[in-house]
Amino acid sequence: MPKTDIEGPIMMFSSAVLFSFMAIMVKALSPSVPAAEIIFFRAFISFVIIMGMVAAKKVEFKIKEKGKATFRGIMGGISLMLYFNSITMTSVSNAVLLSYTYPIFASIFSNMYLNEKLTKEKVIFIISAFLGMFLIFQFDYSALNLGDLLALISGITSGMAVVSIRELRKTESSWMIVLSFVFFGTIFSLFFLKDNIVVPGGYALAALLAIGIMGTAGQLFQTYAFKLCSTALGGVISMSSVVITTILGVIIFHDSLTFNMIIGGILIFISATFFSLKERYEIAK
Repeated sequence: MPKTDIEGPIMMFSSAVLFSFMAIMVKALSPSVPAAEIIFFRAFISFVIIMGMVAAKKVEFKIKEKGKATFRGIMGGISLMLYFNSITMTSVSNAVLLSYTYPIFASIFSNMYLNEKLTKEKVIFIISAFLGMFLIFQFDYSALNLGDLLALISGITSGMAVVSIRELRKTESSWMIVLSFVFFGTIFSLFFLKDNIVVPGGYALAALLAIGIMGTAGQLFQTYAFKLCSTALGGVISMSSVVITTILGVIIFHDSLTFNMIIGGILIFISATFFSLKERYEIAK
């Protein structure tokens, strides 16, 4: 087997692992460090690294569609804010699972704004995903956890960002698309951080730096992996982040898993995997 046949999947799985551990560290830091401060480190470190590459002339700073890039950045920044806050308010497994509904919402928004057809199979998986959400919420909306709701809205806003990414990939580099995301993530975090700053101790500072580095490395690995393996295979492997994070959440934080949550999670996971495959296949065409 050629080296690239192995290297691509390994890089994609490494990305999934890094994103999983990043979520776990966010959860571990949440009792002592405000979510906005964690988000700042996550976004700002990525911003510095990318701008450093621009300064070193490794990456070209060139944005043609500034309006679309701004929309992608705003939606991505909002999604990041909601996602990290959801981790601090609900179980890390629920936060990751519900935020990973973004491929489903991307398909719905693509139908609405890009006039892409919703096939019968897509409709079936949309219904399956929403059934999974109902099971997780246990049909009792009076007991709806705010963190779960934020994670779901994060998935919705991320779905909107993905629709803009589909258009941006026609004219912009992956680096500039990511830059727009981390730039607005940094700006939004500063807005919420100004009156709520905690000076981190040695452990917390190291963890914050690790979150920023892992998030950046995860994005770099994911971008590189899609150059070496098929979009279909990469999509399936990237979804393993949900499984890894759920297992770690149960082991480290003793997250409870009811029968409804397990069945609902499986329905969402299968549906999101399907839409992730369809999305990446259609982008690759």
